Parts: sequence; C-alpha cells; structure tokens
Amino acid sequence: MSETTRHPLARAVLTGALVSVFGLGLGITPVHADKLDDKKDQIEQQIQGSEEDLEDLNSTLAAAAKKLKEYQDKLPAAQQRLAAAEAAVTTARSKVEALQARLSEAQASRTELSEARAKRAQRGTDAQAMVGQIAANAYRTGGASSVSGNLDVLFSGEDPQVVAGSLEIASRVMQAQNKTIGTLREQQAQDANDAARLKAVEEQIADLKSQAEQALAQQKSARDTAQAAKDEVDKILADTASAQGTLKDQIADVQGKLEQQKKDQADVNAQIKERQERLKREAEARAKKAAAEAAAKRKAAQAAAKKKAANAAKLAAEADAAETNASAAKDDATPSGSYNESSWGLIVPADPAGYITSGYGWRPTPAGTIDYGGAGGYVHAGLDWGFGGRCGLPIKAAAAGTVEWAGWKGTHGQIVSIDHKITKGHALTTNYNHMSRVAVRVGQKVKQGQVIGYVGTTGNSTGCHLHFETVVDGSTVNPARLLH
Repeated sequence: MSETTRHPLARAVLTGALVSVFGLGLGITPVHADKLDDKKDQIEQQIQGSEEDLEDLNSTLAAAAKKLKEYQDKLPAAQQRLAAAEAAVTTARSKVEALQARLSEAQASRTELSEARAKRAQRGTDAQAMVGQIAANAYRTGGASSVSGNLDVLFSGEDPQVVAGSLEIASRVMQAQNKTIGTLREQQAQDANDAARLKAVEEQIADLKSQAEQALAQQKSARDTAQAAKDEVDKILADTASAQGTLKDQIADVQGKLEQQKKDQADVNAQIKERQERLKREAEARAKKAAAEAAAKRKAAQAAAKKKAANAAKLAAEADAAETNASAAKDDATPSGSYNESSWGLIVPADPAGYITSGYGWRPTPAGTIDYGGAGGYVHAGLDWGFGGRCGLPIKAAAAGTVEWAGWKGTHGQIVSIDHKITKGHALTTNYNHMSRVAVRVGQKVKQGQVIGYVGTTGNSTGCHLHFETVVDGSTVNPARLLH
C-alpha cells in the first residue's frame, strides 16, 4: 500500500518525453496531402472510370454477342431461302433455255416452210408462164385445129417421117402442158398444207414466246429473290462483324488506357512508399534524439529528487530534534511553531481496527506502483492505515472544518480535503486519499469525528487503505505529531 508524491520537475520531464515520443509517431504521415497524394487520388479515379467504361463495353459486347446469336439463328433460314431462290433461278434458266431451243426449232421450221413455199411459188409462176406460152403458141397456130391438122397430115399419105415428127411434137406439147398443170395443182395442195403448218408454227412460236417471257420473268423474280436473300445474309454478317470489331477496338483502347493508368498508379505508389520510408527514417532519428534528451532529463530529475529527498530527510531529522528539545522544556507556554497533540487536538481518522502500515518520510517505491521520479523511492507525505485488506470502512474528520475538495484527484483517487482554517497561528489542512466513496461535498461544514467517506484503493494504490496527510502552512508534516 503506498502513496506517491510526484516531484513537479519529474512529472514535467515525463510528460515532455511522452509528448515527444507520441508526437514523433504522428510525424510519419504528413498532416496535409501533397502532390503525390493528389496524383494518386486522380489516378485512382481514372482507373475507376476506365473500369466502369470497360464493364459497360463488356456488357455491350455481351449484348452484341446475343444479337449475333439471334442473327446466327436466322442465318440457316436465310441460307435456305437463298438456296431455294438459287434453285428457282436454275430451274427458270433451264426452262428458258428449253423454250429458247424449241423456239429456235420452230423458227427454223418456219424459215424452212417459208423458203419451200417461195420456191414452189416460183416454180408455179414458171409453170404458169409455160402453160401460157403453150396456149399462146397454140392460139397463134390455130389453137386446137392445129392438132387435128396434124392428124390430117398423119393420114394424108404424106411422108411418114414428117408425119411421125409432127405427132411426136404434139405429144410432147400435151405431156408438158399436162405435167405443168399437174405440178400447179400439186403446188396448190402443198401450199395449202404448208399454210396450215405455217399457221400452226406461228401459233407455236407465239406461245413459246409467251412462255419464254413468263419464264424470263420468273427467272428475274427468282434472281431478285436470291439476290435479296444473299444481301440479307451478307448484311447480317457484315453488321455483326462491324459491331464486334468496333466493340473490340473500343475495349482494346480502354484496356490500353487502364494498363497505362495502373502503371502510373504503381509509379506513384512507389514514390509514396519511398516518401513514407524517408519520413519514417527521419521520425526514428527524431525519436532517438528525443529519447536521448528525455533520458538525460530523467537522469537529472532523478539526481534532483535524490538531493531533495536527502534534504527532506535532513529537515525531518532537524525537526524531530527540535520537537524533542521543545517537549523536554518545562515552560508551559507552547511555541507557535511546535506541533504537539495537546495543541492541535486531531483525532485518529481511521477505524480503531486499523493499524499503521507505512509511516511518514523517505521510502522505496512499493512494488506494483509507478516510480515517477525514477529515483527508486520518494518522500511518503503521510500515514497509511491498513485494515486487513478490507474496503468500505468509515473514515472520520480528524477535526472540524470546511470541505474544500471532494472527488477524484489524479493518482490520489477519490479524496476529501478539509480546511481547518488557522489553528494555533498556522493554516491547517487534512487530506484523506484513496477512498472508495466520498460522503461530503465541497463547501460543506463538517464536525470532528463526522464520517466523510469510506476506505478504498482508488488512484495509485496497491490495496485497501487510508492515506492521511496533514498540511501546515502549505507543507506536509508528520501526522503522528498532531494526533492524540
């Protein structure tokens, strides 16, 4: 159980060292972002934008792929239409070729018939001219009487050779005339037959031309349909290829930008890392320097604390000697500077079951408490009462007075301070530390023996106890001198 009295210089040195150390720790990261940080933020925003663009393009590419799938699903039907149209073109072309062949044959037949008729017509004209010539000659020689005249010559008894020659001539003339007339009749019959054939051929030609025109129209329609089907297939393939090519180009462009941005990001991060390492090295150097300075100050404070403790021990010894001498005097008048129980009248503030565990004066720092001065000990400024480790026992006012502090006070824990005003010409204050709970308030008037709080172990304490101090004219004195 203990109470530590902090030396102001030691506390200041410790606080300064802590501030220096923690302050140096904060120095690793700059308070304000520099240009590298701004550039890093800018690149990160650019990367985020590029990644969003890439995501959008990938979504668009997926949509295009879906559209391509739809086109590809339509492609077999379009190809079937194209194949059907091409087959129709082939059929129509074959039909046109067949009709054109038949038309050529019919036209050749027509030409042949026309030429035959022309030849027959010429022969008929020649035959008619011959018959006319025979008739004309007969007319000039007496017509039919020339024949009978020839018969008269035959039977007149003239020269038989002359008669025979005349008969032969007459017979040949009759044969020629009859042959010519027969030929004309045959030609007329053939002409009538050829005219009928030619009419049929002309009708066939007209029909074939009509069929050929229809076949050509069908061929043109089939060709147009096939071309439309082919154009549709070509357009589907071209559109999808163009869309995919454009998207892939855009994706490649964005990926290139993203790659460059990530490279820039890596460069900036490397620069920031180098800067942080440099700041860390500088901070560590400052920390080492501050630690060395703090160690030097702490060493000086320890020396000062030891010196002060030695002076305090010397003063305490001198005070004890003076008090002993003063008590031995038989003079009934008590000097104003002496502190004996008859003049101060303080009562023990602790329960009678308590016992003193630590006296007033220099002592080593107890285990479990903080050695603030670093000297390994300090001046214990009061008396400690222990109660076998029990907390909660009542604490009483050693004398009547006014409460000037009631509550928490740093390492003292819960504390009550009572101002007893001027007693025997001296300002007197009593302090009751490490309470578990206070029972009075600031400004309250208390009587001697009144319960002001309860034993505890708050603050810098190692167990349940009461630390009691007496402060005379601003300095602590041994409470044992002022108690009954």
